Amino acid sequence: MVQLIDTFNYLPIDRVIYGQGSVARIHEILESEKLKNPLILTGRSVSSTEGFKKILDSIHCDFELYNQISQHSPMEEIEHAIETYRNARCDCIISIGGGSVIDSGKVLRYYFNAESKQIAIPTTLSAAEFSHIAGFSSGGEKQGVRDKKITPWCVILDPQMTMETPKRLWVTSGIRALDHCIETVIHENISAIAKIAAFKAIGMLARNLNSDTEQAHLECQIASWYSYFQVYDSPMGISHNIGKIIGAKYEIPHGITSCLTLPLVVKYYEKYYPEEMGKVASAITGKDEDPENAAFLIQELLDTLDLKMKISDYGLGENAIPYVMSKLKNKEPWHEELVKELLTRK
Repeated sequence: MVQLIDTFNYLPIDRVIYGQGSVARIHEILESEKLKNPLILTGRSVSSTEGFKKILDSIHCDFELYNQISQHSPMEEIEHAIETYRNARCDCIISIGGGSVIDSGKVLRYYFNAESKQIAIPTTLSAAEFSHIAGFSSGGEKQGVRDKKITPWCVILDPQMTMETPKRLWVTSGIRALDHCIETVIHENISAIAKIAAFKAIGMLARNLNSDTEQAHLECQIASWYSYFQVYDSPMGISHNIGKIIGAKYEIPHGITSCLTLPLVVKYYEKYYPEEMGKVASAITGKDEDPENAAFLIQELLDTLDLKMKISDYGLGENAIPYVMSKLKNKEPWHEELVKELLTRK
């Protein structure tokens, strides 16, 4: 059999530092690159944590702080961050927080200085730190930019920085990582190594999301890394696609959108991607499973994590169908049926 030419696109992440206490390396990293005036970018809740204060104490140089980033990265907040960066003549960015904070750093670099190095320290499992894509909101709609140059230069996965993350935020962002895994495994043009990593991540998330130990949190952080191993080449799945649309429009947090969409999406995937869904189900339980068990097992995981929720809980119903369909990208013939079922569920 002749192998067709294909390409694996590596993103320019210089290093991933992971393990308990790894944020202690920040000053060493800054010194090694002769960086002397970072902009610390975060949100209000993270900036009040003890872990955040320890990071500030470990930075033995001047820095500027902007701690006003909120969910969905509103563009007006990013513009204020750009102004702070420019006025203080900062030479790098340290993003500490969830996906919105990390994406805000990437958007800042895209519009102001793409060559500025970004160190990303996640406190959730969104995996934004491993991506060249950055989302932001403007006028109630989600927008985004893509450029390899804005991929964070250094990622630090320290479970100690996640221990003060609210449990609901932590586990819902874990379901977002699970969403990333599933959109990786269903596409033919994704490499075997990325799919192996995604299936590995599914099992790690299923085993560790409901545990509050530092080791379990580290396992989940590594799983979020594996979930996005070939993000440059992986098309956005329908669950993720719908989530971006309803998240920005109806102010639903990222992780919650995956909780709302993923079980039903996987039910449809059982029909269109039975082999892959059988492997997803098996990765969750660690034993051989039939494809039609995948959606049930994901819903069971959500129930175990106390994430029982309906889309109607967030004010969405049949009247939202035209809006969602008008914004949906890369439509398949069955997507309208899925959207209708999702938005009319009681």
